[in-house]
Formats: sequence, structure tokens, C-alpha cells
Amino acid sequence: MANEGVVATKAVPIMPEAEVTLRFCFWLLDHTNEVTQADVAIDGAHVRIKPHKQGNQVVEERIVFDIGRFLIENGCTRQSHEHVFRGDYRRRNQLLKIRSRVGFDVQVKVDGRKIRAECKGGPLQKVKGKSALVTLAKAVGQIVVSERSSLDDDLWVAVPRSPEFEAAAKKAVSSELFVKTGIRIALVAKTGEGLSFDANGRLSPWLNINTPS
Repeated sequence: MANEGVVATKAVPIMPEAEVTLRFCFWLLDHTNEVTQADVAIDGAHVRIKPHKQGNQVVEERIVFDIGRFLIENGCTRQSHEHVFRGDYRRRNQLLKIRSRVGFDVQVKVDGRKIRAECKGGPLQKVKGKSALVTLAKAVGQIVVSERSSLDDDLWVAVPRSPEFEAAAKKAVSSELFVKTGIRIALVAKTGEGLSFDANGRLSPWLNINTPS
């Protein structure tokens, strides 16, 4: 989980990392009938950038992602209050435990499989100096070097759904080295729909994903 936030501008729409993380988590939970607990890691910097000095300049406070409103709009009821947005939430018959911690951004069991995911946010349009492939590679690298995963886990990378990220995902799954990692890639849209690629470049067969027409 990185410590930088991505702030939307009027010119370029973005999907913040916290939004990708929660939408991917909901996406998984919506495809199981089990009473499931999801462990979600969201850094405070992905929700709010605190006022601070950067060199000789003062950076004002900025809201990166209105997580409270998003959780309410997606049917989450707060069960415990730790600090600001952190705590336990009930969504239907499922429990979300949101914390700020080092490790995978989403951990959940779906149909008996343990899923661990690294999530990244980013622009929904092409931006000079912002490479979707680099963002994807960072997430893959974090999974590969993690000491918290095992060969029995279903390992995922989740990024925003956009033409640039889809092209980056297709390029990644065409690599023989990437195929050997067994990592799957989810492209998550703001509508909650998404595409998922397995390590062989195929749509994952065990999730009923809405694909574009």
C-alpha cells in the first residue's frame, strides 16, 4: 500500500486508490453467498492530504476521496469507530474491517479461496507522464516481494478500468514471466462493473463480470 494520494483535477477524471480498493472488494463480495469478512487496508493519505510544507511552499488540505459518503451510498453501516474512517462496517450479511496497515489492500475468502489483492488508482484518461503500465508493474512488484502471500492464494492486482489500463493489462498477460506469477488483473469501473484477466489473458471464469458491449 503506497503512501501517495491521487487528486482529481477538472481536466482529467481519476479513480483514487481507496475507491478502487473498495469497489474491487464489493465486486468480490457480490459474487459469493457466503457470510464473509473482508479485511481492507486504506492509507489515510488516500483519503485526505493533510496540510504540510513542501520545500518553501505550503500545501493546503485536500480531500482525495469522500470515503464516508461512498460507504453509505454502497450500503455500509458502521459497527465500530476507531479513528476517522477506520473501523468495522456491515454490508448486507458481510463484515468489512477497514484499517490503515502495511500489506495487501484487500484480503477476503470467496467460495473457499483466499484472495489477496494490491490496488492502485490512476487517471481514467491518458495523461503525459502517468504510465498505466508503470502503475500496474508497481502493484505486481509489491505482490511478488510480499512475505504475506503463498502459492495457495489467489493473487490479484486491481486498477481503474480505462483504455490505457486495459492495454497495459493485455500487455502484461502476454508476458511469459507474468503468466508464471499466476496473478490476475481486475479493471474496475466507477459503475462497479469490471473486466478481469487471468494470468493467461482470459476472462476469469469464476466471476460473473459484466463485459463491455
